[in-house]
Amino acid sequence: MKIRIIAALLLAAMLMLTACSDKAPNDAALTTALSEETIPEDVDSLAERQKVSDGIETEDFDGRVFNIIGDDSYTDWYTREEATGDVLEDSIYERNILVSERFNMAIEATVFYAPDQPSMLKNSVMAGDDAYQLFAGHIIYAGEAVGDDLYNDWYKIPHIDFDKPWWSRSTVEDLTYAGKAFLAMGDFVLSAIDSTYAMYFNKQLAADFSVPDMYKLVNDGKWTVDKLIELSTDVYSDLNGNGIADKDDRFGYTIWARSPVNVYLWAFGEKLCKKQPDGTMELDYFNPKVVDIYNKLYDLHWNTTASYTDINPGENIAHMIFMNNRALFIPRTFSFAARDLRDFDTDYGIIPYPKWDEVQDSHYTMVDGGHEALAIPASIQDTDFVGKITEVLCAESWKRVVPTYYDIVLKTKGSRDEESVAMLDQIFEKRVFDFGYVYGVFGAAFWVQYLVYDKSADIASYYEKNHKAYDKRMQDVFDYFDEYGT
Repeated sequence: MKIRIIAALLLAAMLMLTACSDKAPNDAALTTALSEETIPEDVDSLAERQKVSDGIETEDFDGRVFNIIGDDSYTDWYTREEATGDVLEDSIYERNILVSERFNMAIEATVFYAPDQPSMLKNSVMAGDDAYQLFAGHIIYAGEAVGDDLYNDWYKIPHIDFDKPWWSRSTVEDLTYAGKAFLAMGDFVLSAIDSTYAMYFNKQLAADFSVPDMYKLVNDGKWTVDKLIELSTDVYSDLNGNGIADKDDRFGYTIWARSPVNVYLWAFGEKLCKKQPDGTMELDYFNPKVVDIYNKLYDLHWNTTASYTDINPGENIAHMIFMNNRALFIPRTFSFAARDLRDFDTDYGIIPYPKWDEVQDSHYTMVDGGHEALAIPASIQDTDFVGKITEVLCAESWKRVVPTYYDIVLKTKGSRDEESVAMLDQIFEKRVFDFGYVYGVFGAAFWVQYLVYDKSADIASYYEKNHKAYDKRMQDVFDYFDEYGT
């Protein structure tokens, strides 16, 4: 604890010395201040990122408060009152110190249960009280509230630069409609990294069954859904000898039949909404390829002994099978590596979800729906202040918090080899935030998991029964974007 206190004091001293300068603290001293843990030599992004300017001029805001309305699931990721010795928590604490000292202002957070966040924000906006300067909310509930006039258009906020690396490119490509965006993905939202989906494989089982080099398959463009089925087929064994494929057997592939199943739609290169030449969006979620995807996923999960599909909420059977070395593959979020696999004795690897076929240009993924999106409340009174602090918070998160999570917690402790580190970079860069997912409430984005969970291959009937309500919802969203600001 004394070491941490000294580190924090050193950091504060550096900030005092640099308060009147645009120069960042010395990298070596910053590294000491961030953690008493030794940062591995192969993790260099922390030092490299310090050299990237956020382009924001330092200003004295005379003690003004920047209040974030947040999700109570992520309370500790907004503010920290003191250093604790935990490397991730301390990077958040020190990020906030850096921003607060640089601009002579305070960062606070008011958190609510995720479904209640939009109504809490609505109360503030209707009162015009400027109580919150940044909204960090559950992405689906945030999207559901888009027609309630709660949010500013991001492109009207000064100092926000979506070309900077601390903003997801998907904000521009997938969440911008005709030059307008109400929700954005910046690196202040650590949950959007923690909840990113990937595929994990058991290296011991891979060796036992002569599975080819998985990293080479990915890099050569040959890691496809058919290859997943092929490699998984030979791994099955009726370990308990009861003649039934059940949870006590060994499988090539296991999955929880909820969110991890949804990911395949985006992994296979599809989107519910597709950008048009004029910047608007068009629904395209029921086409011949999508039907083929549903059929393929049904076969993968129910027509082969290669897989165990877990439909038992709360029992976590898929997780148990993999952790007991009885599954070659399992799709899970990054948090699985950062937490669950820290004490896993067997070597494992991390790769992207498979592609649809070898022709597909890249591997894609999506982020579990419980993560946050960022919005600027419509009631803010000083766009210059809000724009500056929001941009710098995202920039400093990219420079300090994300490397701590991504390079140290995840890569060094949660990953066992350099190939997996490279895979993580690829996966993170190819996250998709689909307009039709974000604004479609719990609509068509979830049909994949619903059908697999219900063991149904009848996508056509499901579409006929449900598409009108979803289409109506999305048309309302399109109309709102079209009419906003007119």
